[in-house]
Amino acid sequence: MQTVHADYKKVNTAGGTAVAIGNFDGVHKGHKKLLGVLKEAACQRGVPSVVYTFLEHPKNVMLGTGSQKLIYENSAKEKFIGDTGVHTLFFEDFNSVRDLEPEEFVKEILIDKLNIKVAVIGTNGKFGKKSLGTSQMLKEFGERYGFDVLVVEPVVIGGVVCSSTEVRAAIEAGDFKKCETLLGRLYSVSGTVVADKHLGRTYGYPTANLIPQTDRPKIKQGVYATNTRIGEKVYKSITNVGTTSFDNPEKSRIETHILDFSGDLYGTTIEVEFLHYMRDFKNFVNTDELKSQLDEDKKERKLGGN
Repeated sequence: MQTVHADYKKVNTAGGTAVAIGNFDGVHKGHKKLLGVLKEAACQRGVPSVVYTFLEHPKNVMLGTGSQKLIYENSAKEKFIGDTGVHTLFFEDFNSVRDLEPEEFVKEILIDKLNIKVAVIGTNGKFGKKSLGTSQMLKEFGERYGFDVLVVEPVVIGGVVCSSTEVRAAIEAGDFKKCETLLGRLYSVSGTVVADKHLGRTYGYPTANLIPQTDRPKIKQGVYATNTRIGEKVYKSITNVGTTSFDNPEKSRIETHILDFSGDLYGTTIEVEFLHYMRDFKNFVNTDELKSQLDEDKKERKLGGN
């Protein structure tokens, strides 16, 4: 897959394009369905498939950084979209198009710059200034300007519409079973392991600590069954999200004890995949009480799957 950052000259538009429009935050099952329709439409017409999205979420540009918590950063979005087999991922600078009325956006971007032959959009998809453009409007513009428009219905799982909003809510509730169902993969966080006070080592439970990213959904405080990826290897692990019993209660972190692993991970990039909620956060009177609870957690995690 080709990734392009706001440079239309790098997109092959000579014979026309098939374009999917959206934010694609999370690249969940609903997005995958839409991208499948895009690929098929592009193949039928013999044109490249283009995913049109933004470098920054429009809400964060309009309302300020952090206004919209993001399920994944752009690098992960790029990987997951690339896995679907589309030709081009186009990251637009939102500021360059934010003031275009819906019809102006269609004429100046989709037609003039992308030479669109077919557009693919979700039922609730929006485009143009103040998100005034709707999927129905896009169909009308397609009829007016001579390109096809395919409107993709949402994916519904167990009565729940698969959406980025539902995924964020599941993350914030610590419901990673639901999150996995909606995403079609385990939710994960990645980062560089930072040095801390080494308290875990004193009672036999060293942890690899990550600082939570403020632009991501805030995971419910508690203890989780996780997997930790270090390079090409995957280890069972237990992760505490939130504070600790013996430290600054305002200092949040993601602390992961990796089973059957020894070694110094400071400065190493790891990925922590969340499987399910194990228990609530507890305050302990002393380290003996804490170690006893961790022994129980470890026993439960060893017996668990994955």
